[in-house]
Amino acid sequence: MTYDVIVCGGGIAGVSAALSASRNNARVLLIEREYALGGLATLGLIVIYLPICDGLGTQMISGISEELLKLSLKYGPGEIPAPWKNKDSKKEERKRDRYRVTYNAASFIIAMERELLKNNVEILYGSHISGVKTENGKVKSVFIETKTGKEEIKGKVFIDATGDADICYFAGENTVEDTTNRRTGWYFSYDEKDLQLNGLTDPLYTELPKGSREYSGTNMKDISAQCIDARKMILDDILEKQKQNKSIYPLIIPSFHGLRMTRRFNGSFSFKKEHEGIYFEDAIGMMGNWHYHIKERYSIPLRTIVCEKNNNLYVAGRCISSEGEGWDLTRVIPVCALTGEACGLIAAEQAKNNQIPDIKTIQQKLKESGNLINEDLFARRS
Repeated sequence: MTYDVIVCGGGIAGVSAALSASRNNARVLLIEREYALGGLATLGLIVIYLPICDGLGTQMISGISEELLKLSLKYGPGEIPAPWKNKDSKKEERKRDRYRVTYNAASFIIAMERELLKNNVEILYGSHISGVKTENGKVKSVFIETKTGKEEIKGKVFIDATGDADICYFAGENTVEDTTNRRTGWYFSYDEKDLQLNGLTDPLYTELPKGSREYSGTNMKDISAQCIDARKMILDDILEKQKQNKSIYPLIIPSFHGLRMTRRFNGSFSFKKEHEGIYFEDAIGMMGNWHYHIKERYSIPLRTIVCEKNNNLYVAGRCISSEGEGWDLTRVIPVCALTGEACGLIAAEQAKNNQIPDIKTIQQKLKESGNLINEDLFARRS
């Protein structure tokens, strides 16, 4: 069997890509190494759907990204901020409350799975991708390790939503690695009365605390150390809390590593923070700056998701071609969904017509699916 589109990775980017491809009439297989969807957003307990607005009252992202934001609340708990829930709200009201939500990981896992199945996406859990086969500038198949050994799965078009650019790496695309990941240990504590989310992390942008270290996201010893050190971080935190409250204990801890930026596609063009305020003619979507106090606008160019050595391979999520603070801006849930949807659409069109659609067609189809691409919001063009 040969699938139209094979999506590698079942995090937010992969879910978005699979939904998009299937809704554009492709036969889609989603391959996930874990046993649930969402990656860091669910299994890692990073349960904040960051803003899909610019902080100035203007919505920047819609489409599947906004759909998933709402889906995260489908089985509760949580509410969309009132100014964004009410379509008649004025811009001034929306300035005071950004369009973001906090959700329950378990509810989101179930909701995403049901939505994929409803859209006829085939899901393979517990399947670790260990290599690819390429031929004449195309990816022909991926190899997965399963309970019965190695299997080869063939496809027409492939999407790397692994978060670590694994498919790009195996397929010979240029990639770069970040070895500066830090400890993260988000967990829920309970004291027989109150449930509390504890967002533990070493500081991201300043010096490391004494005794802490940095981690590579592709070295297995570093990945293992990060998981072990994160759980020790949680243990230390709960022991400190127990000095004041003997009833408190860790109720839910991550079942996923806390690595933020590991390996990414390194194309001839990389998105950077310095591209703030620029509208790219090949834009596939827009975004704001997710940092709460920064009000900026960006457009994401097609060039960041299109691979260069394999003309049927696309990149979605935190491993698109971006660098520095630009990588930090694009690694988060809303943008992962945005790039995933664009990849899914393009892959489905290519699988159907045996050619890559032009940018005007891509932009038009994205807009028809409810995505926001508005060059009038930007002061400069590129």
